[in-house]
Amino acid sequence: MTKVMPSIDISSGKAVKRVKGVKGSGIVVGNVVKVAEEIYNEGYDSIHIVDLDAAEGMGSNIDVVKDIAKIGFEWIQVGGGVRSVDRAKDILSAGASAVVVSTIFFENRKVFEDLVESIGGEKVLVSIDYRSDGYVYTRGWRKRICTVYRALEDLQKYSIRGAVFTFIDTEGTLGGVDRGVVEYVKMVNGLKEYAGGVSSYEDLVFLRDVGFDYVIIGMAFYSGILKGVKYV
Repeated sequence: MTKVMPSIDISSGKAVKRVKGVKGSGIVVGNVVKVAEEIYNEGYDSIHIVDLDAAEGMGSNIDVVKDIAKIGFEWIQVGGGVRSVDRAKDILSAGASAVVVSTIFFENRKVFEDLVESIGGEKVLVSIDYRSDGYVYTRGWRKRICTVYRALEDLQKYSIRGAVFTFIDTEGTLGGVDRGVVEYVKMVNGLKEYAGGVSSYEDLVFLRDVGFDYVIIGMAFYSGILKGVKYV
């Protein structure tokens, strides 16, 4: 069984859903905590939070994470600006189950290793944000880093919770999932999650069949297409 996990992206203190990560694109959903309560009331027990403000150096939404943690979710994973041990600890202290990191894994491996040692690998997920060219991108998805294969080979050296594959090309567009991800998912030890372009139940079935444990949905939830679908 593959679980469906709605996401909340926080920008300027509000819940939003961007198109391909571009600031100002997409939709403004509204009050973050109210949106989280709606997700919980729909019957979801897991939630994916991205603090875009922290990622962009525009502040932090730790207090909002604390409020969401009071709602009752069994699993809360938080990404966005997790570039230090202190930031990771703050997120976990706020009630999160795990942190999602990206930039530090690719650009500051020493900090990543310190973070894993400090909080425990079982509380760390690495986000592999990639395009159809087969390369991983960081820094607002502007900086090309390395091939996905190289990233996954490096990731296999660490005992962590798992990986989140984010397909940038269709993220926030309802444009369909990356069928080529089947070549990557088998290289991951641990939890396997996918985000980007999910637009139909058929997409969920495909991702389940190739081995994903979680599918993260944003636009498909807020547009109503997959709202209420909790597993496949």
